[in-house]
Amino acid sequence: MLYEGDFNEKIGFINEAIVINKNLNSQWSLGENYNNMGKQYFYAKQYGNALQALQKAYEVASSINAKELICDNYEYLSWVYEALGDYNNAYKCLMQLYTLSKDLQSGSKLRIVEQEISHKRYQNQQRKAEIREQTYEIELLKRNLFILMVVFISLAVLSIFLYKWYKRKKNMQLMVARYNLEQSEHELAELKVRQQELELKSVQNALDNSRQEATSFAVFLHSRNELLEKIREMIKQGYKMDQQTLIPHLKKVNAFISQYQNGDKSNSTLLMNVEEKNQEFLQRLSERHPNLTQGEKYLATLLRVNLSTKEISMLTGNVPKTINMNRYRLRKSLNLSSEEDLTDYLQNI
Repeated sequence: MLYEGDFNEKIGFINEAIVINKNLNSQWSLGENYNNMGKQYFYAKQYGNALQALQKAYEVASSINAKELICDNYEYLSWVYEALGDYNNAYKCLMQLYTLSKDLQSGSKLRIVEQEISHKRYQNQQRKAEIREQTYEIELLKRNLFILMVVFISLAVLSIFLYKWYKRKKNMQLMVARYNLEQSEHELAELKVRQQELELKSVQNALDNSRQEATSFAVFLHSRNELLEKIREMIKQGYKMDQQTLIPHLKKVNAFISQYQNGDKSNSTLLMNVEEKNQEFLQRLSERHPNLTQGEKYLATLLRVNLSTKEISMLTGNVPKTINMNRYRLRKSLNLSSEEDLTDYLQNI
């Protein structure tokens, strides 16, 4: 058969026949050559080359009105279009083949039979092609639906897994962060409590020391006042003595005074220590109440260490009535109401 054997060798023979028929101007043979070339390309599944060869065959056959060649040309074209899936043009070619074959019925009954067989064959091939195409489309649709369903289910499962994993991870991070925050807050609270305890202890110690020093100083002043009172009594006694007994008496008074001179020096040092420790308090008091007198500031310092009126009286040498009057004036200068405690207010500055 035409399409059996080496394809390139067959095409080469057909090209040689075309050259010979062109030189001989044999149009009929030339049309057959192009039809055979198109048929050979068809069996080689080179459908583009097949269409070009059949187009040349049609042009040659039409030029000499070779209806038999044209019929063959339509038949081969229908094969090519069917193979390409262009059923519309395949159908047109078969209809043209059918129409042209009618014109040739009177000349050849065999041609009519071949035409009918070709038509039926085309119909059968068309039906088979349609069935194959529909089957292929159904199978492709099933496969695509299956793949789509598998992908969708996989994505859904993966999304659920990732969501749970992400949520669990976030919960764990949140729990760790809360735990760390609670630990930090707990440690910070402990540090603040310790710091407050240390500050409170330091302030309390300072207040106790100041109070103790001020109290000791007040006791010392009280003792000094008693000493002065005793010296005054001894001097009064000297007024009543004669000159002979007065000199030994004065020596006794002088010795008594010398005994307590060192106490006066300690007294000055103690007072300086009290003033130095209350220097910061006096600075804050001056910033808040700049119009206070030195006497009011000194009284505020003594009240801050929680000295009583009697102790302040002993310390300053003033009577309690004067101390109370000074307390009233200090309260007024500080703009305190009657409900506010003066000592608490000074200790909180």
